[in-house]
Amino acid sequence: MRTRRAIVDLTWNGAAVSGKLLGQGTEITYTDPASGEADSLDISIQDRDRLWTGPWLPAEGDSLEAVIRVMDWDREGDSRALPCGSFTLDDFSFSGWPVTGTISAVSVPADSSFRETERTKTWEDVTLQELAQEIAGRAGVSLAWDVEGGGPKLKSVEQTKRTDCEFLTGVCGDYGLVVKVYAKKLVIYDREAYKKKAPAAVLTPAVLLSWSWKTSLAGTYTGGEYAYTDPKTEEEINVKTGKGPRLLKLSGKADSAADAERKLKAAIASANHGHTSLSVSLRGRPELAASLCVGVSGLGRLGGKYFIDRAVHHVGGGYTTDLELSLVE
Repeated sequence: MRTRRAIVDLTWNGAAVSGKLLGQGTEITYTDPASGEADSLDISIQDRDRLWTGPWLPAEGDSLEAVIRVMDWDREGDSRALPCGSFTLDDFSFSGWPVTGTISAVSVPADSSFRETERTKTWEDVTLQELAQEIAGRAGVSLAWDVEGGGPKLKSVEQTKRTDCEFLTGVCGDYGLVVKVYAKKLVIYDREAYKKKAPAAVLTPAVLLSWSWKTSLAGTYTGGEYAYTDPKTEEEINVKTGKGPRLLKLSGKADSAADAERKLKAAIASANHGHTSLSVSLRGRPELAASLCVGVSGLGRLGGKYFIDRAVHHVGGGYTTDLELSLVE
């Protein structure tokens, strides 16, 4: 009978890195958030031969690619792979004795201006997709636009002393869209639309190594109100949605009542997301990635459909996957 195995194929500046070069006791952690942060790759190594602190000393800006592979995992012949994407070396440190090192990389575009250079620009009469396309091109990555249509039409929006990363994330967030960098692509998707997709898997108590559940009504809303000044008439207009005791009140810019309503609904959905959460740890599951949904059964009224906010895949002395989940209402 074959023994299940999990390995990580690592490519460094275009060259394959063997397990022998990494040394015994290597641990690799791939963190895959659904939104708000870059993917990250963390490598813990044992440098008994002093190679990583010598001729192989990493350099900031090095490029890495990683693929997690499992062999004979759930049964004989079950071989699968999880492409983790492309990363840029961001931080590394070493300590002794014995000599150990930690190498960290993030999935940001190689062009550092995307998250470091502040820009000032007024964007007029563009769709959000067109705006994102220009920013992606400037960052040297392609745009993966997974939103129905071209997104909202923006009459005028100002980027004032903000990086492209901050600005694009903020504008997309105003309309309930999520920005993520993965595999040299700038990915933009609608989280609420993704939450409507069928579960990619069903998790039962038998597969859970551990779990933790919590819920809170604090900071959640049943409706809201958005106040804005009509750009043509200069009349103050209030747009309302929903009803009930917990109302979110906002004010800001809007091109129309429909634009204000879309921003208000996006803000309510964002505030309500994650008010019931479940954290689970299970044997490595390469098919489970952030932004997918899973079903949870066998935990009584704590079960249901959940959205994966973060997946952390840890390979080293075994393979485990930790998931941070939010209940889909």
